Amino acid sequence: MSSPSPESIAGYLSAMRPFWHPVLRSVDLTDRPIHVVLLTESIVLSRLDGEVSALTNVCRHLGAALTLGDIVDGRVLRCRYHGWQYDRTGRCVDIPLRGEEKIPAQARVRRYHAQERYGLIWLCLADEPQGDLPPYPEFEDPEFHRNELVQHAEWRASVPRLVMAALDDTHFSWVHPDVLGLAGQPRLPQRLGDRPVVVSEAGVLTSRYRTSMPESPMVAESRADRGPLRTVDVEFTNVATVNSMKNVIYSDAGVSVTWNVYQPVSHDRTISFTQLSRTYDQDPAHDGLWEEFNLGIKEQDRAIVESQQPWLLPPLKAQMILYLRPEDIPLVEFQKLMERLDVPQI
Repeated sequence: MSSPSPESIAGYLSAMRPFWHPVLRSVDLTDRPIHVVLLTESIVLSRLDGEVSALTNVCRHLGAALTLGDIVDGRVLRCRYHGWQYDRTGRCVDIPLRGEEKIPAQARVRRYHAQERYGLIWLCLADEPQGDLPPYPEFEDPEFHRNELVQHAEWRASVPRLVMAALDDTHFSWVHPDVLGLAGQPRLPQRLGDRPVVVSEAGVLTSRYRTSMPESPMVAESRADRGPLRTVDVEFTNVATVNSMKNVIYSDAGVSVTWNVYQPVSHDRTISFTQLSRTYDQDPAHDGLWEEFNLGIKEQDRAIVESQQPWLLPPLKAQMILYLRPEDIPLVEFQKLMERLDVPQI
């Protein structure tokens, strides 16, 4: 299958600009500038005057990368080439060779919207952000023990493909045999409520269903030896946005949450950030078991997701994807949401 046209890629990148995207864990931004790429834009992050500053990673003078520079007195970012200094707004405040001469008004670089929440730095590339961050009330809930926030390796796939992989509730027995589903025993989840899939005006999709799955840290207390495989009845609430996917599992053990948010590096490259939390089995010594289990699931998904074609989702009306009802209702509703948000398809 051929790659998307340049027009489709440009349309996708443009449509994703108004949303807030995660780009870095807050703990990773210290006293040095850091380079990130968001929707192919090269950006330098730094802490200036106690705030996160996100600037175009190109000095206004001769185009050197500002990430090679230094933070001076915690106030300005200094280019290593000729010492031009920029404040957190992107304005050049000092050109050493000019002394006291007036600095040209054009001596500034673009500044992007930035904020910190949920232990992450979020950027918006548009002049005006569209909407808020993905909902994550469990972050402030004292009943939950939260694992460390993890940044994963880059996948060669688009953000919608990653969201849909986590939203798809009928692939467990095939992609995750005896992990999330029983090998060779596919089952249709029991969808809950008159409207099992709801999409809000704010662009938040919620899908609820009941199913059974093999015993694992996600649904039971951690044990070194689990013995013969047994299943546990659970209820899922999946919450998706244009660039996030939260899986909430309710079992007899308690509530477990897998919170994924996605950084679109380009149209076909994505970085994931994940935080696991639960209301039970709260011994921090068990966190490693949870992370190992979750990473195993992700690696199983990765092989499938990176193989999917085309890179960008085809429009529903093209019928290039043969969705089935009721099996694929959450995926259909998510794609309708993407089309409603004018995120272009190939």
